[in-house]
Amino acid sequence: MKKILTLLFTLVCLTAFAEDNKTDYMKQLSAVKSLSAEFKQVNNLKDYGEDIYTGKVYINMKDKALWDYIEPYSSWYLITNENIDHYDEINNQLVKMKAKDYKEYALLQVLMDFSQLSKSFTSEQKDNTLYLKPKSDVGLAYINIVFKNNVIYEITSKDNAGNLTTITLNNVVIDKKISDSSFKKKLPNDVNVFNQ
Repeated sequence: MKKILTLLFTLVCLTAFAEDNKTDYMKQLSAVKSLSAEFKQVNNLKDYGEDIYTGKVYINMKDKALWDYIEPYSSWYLITNENIDHYDEINNQLVKMKAKDYKEYALLQVLMDFSQLSKSFTSEQKDNTLYLKPKSDVGLAYINIVFKNNVIYEITSKDNAGNLTTITLNNVVIDKKISDSSFKKKLPNDVNVFNQ
């Protein structure tokens, strides 16, 4: 569960672009309607070493988001206002959760509407970086968002256990409506489904 919480909080911060160094990144985040990008995620887990993942992310604000891991194996999170579905190829299982059960973390509110970001985080902006700190204990120490060439480039987060996650984005597309087919994932016929 901690992985999904870290993932979702990091995903909250996956979008924005800057017109110049004077851009207010929090306002820019609030105005985003959709995002798609390729990503590389590096997890440095304290006492366990480094894990590297690649994939794609799609977000239609206030509607749904898909975090789709492609390498080293298939795994994805599909988030809507009602549900969080997590598929894991290694275990061949789909875990279905009700979104309302996770509202105490303020994750879905922020994830599905970036304009709510300031309700959950304090922010400070210096040069090309936005520094975010949670207002309450949600298991994260901070999230830093770096912009390069007027586009979001890197997101780094550290949890309270000292684990560091760095996500680098490429081919970022903002405010282009993402088709419903991008959010559809085919499941194996023999997948094990668990409802939580």
